[in-house]
Amino acid sequence: MKQQNKYRSEKENVQLLEKALSLKDRLFSLLALKRGARRLRKWLLILLIAAPVIWGTFHLINYALEKAYGLSIDNVSYVSRHGIISREQVMQILEIEGTINMATLNVSEMKEKLETHPCISAAVIHAEMPDTLHIEITERIPVVYVEKESATESGDSNRMFMDPNGCLFPIVEKYHRNFLNVPTWYLQPEDISEMKVGAVIDAEICRPIKELISTSNAYNLVEIPSITEIFRPRPWKMIVILEGGTEVMMQVYNIQEQLVRLQWILEHARVSGKRLRSVNVIPANNPAVIYMDDDSSK
Repeated sequence: MKQQNKYRSEKENVQLLEKALSLKDRLFSLLALKRGARRLRKWLLILLIAAPVIWGTFHLINYALEKAYGLSIDNVSYVSRHGIISREQVMQILEIEGTINMATLNVSEMKEKLETHPCISAAVIHAEMPDTLHIEITERIPVVYVEKESATESGDSNRMFMDPNGCLFPIVEKYHRNFLNVPTWYLQPEDISEMKVGAVIDAEICRPIKELISTSNAYNLVEIPSITEIFRPRPWKMIVILEGGTEVMMQVYNIQEQLVRLQWILEHARVSGKRLRSVNVIPANNPAVIYMDDDSSK
């Protein structure tokens, strides 16, 4: 085994000799200056390499913090399925004013807030980085006004809209200005247990009313005037009031065929220059007609 050298290394000896020199000699020592220059170059090289990394890291962290605490949504993509409620009105429902912070955005809460609104049946909301919020809503479409028939006598009116699914919802004029002329359906006590927002009328009870409205909408207003009121005094029977006051008796089945007969009778009255008081279109042959001028049946 090789015996270790008991003396200090050459480097250590040089350092001891330098320490024995005076401060002045050490400062002006050529060897010390060279060593100091080497160390300076080494640290300068490290600094040059590290500086861009430090600078980039600092700005990345600063950018992330700014985005987290100051990122605002600059674009709101909005889709209304039926064009009833506007973007501005939806923002009012959400109680959003000014900028929206992406970091504090609660999409689930916003969706729930929209879907609990009685005039909205469904909502889809999602955020898209870096600055876009997508909102899509499906509004309830007013098919008819609904009101209890007894309200016409008692004066205790609780009028609401009904959508195609039979769901009742409030009349909001700023949303529903294009639907204020829909017919009014007067309900019997057995049609619904309680008149309140969110109540749903049985589908079978609603069926003939919806079929009547959708089928009559296929005619222009000259052929069949607007329906203003609908009564259903019996499960099988409907009384329909047309604009102008004509009363039409119908059954809840074969509605399309009855409207064909009604259109023919109205056309005949126009050609004859007569005004109809009432019509019974239930009979397929010889429907009963009463004119306003002579009250005679034809």
